[in-house]
Amino acid sequence: MTASIPLHLVVQQLLLGRTEGLSAPQLAAFVGGWTSLLDLLRRPELCLPAASTEVHEALTELVAAIERAQATVLDDDDT
Repeated sequence: MTASIPLHLVVQQLLLGRTEGLSAPQLAAFVGGWTSLLDLLRRPELCLPAASTEVHEALTELVAAIERAQATVLDDDDT
């Protein structure tokens, strides 16, 4: 089960656990916010303009890892 990886657990809890029981407008708002956050974090020069290149690269890598975990969790038939 993919949810045994810590990042997958967090993504599963945020995407699936917090969306249960939401109305369609609430779900749309949640997904919109989630997507906007990832879009913003994908541009670390905007979030943390004074941060080092290493921090920018780490944030970019983190977003990529979150997106991979998201794809895995959402594709997992066992959830």
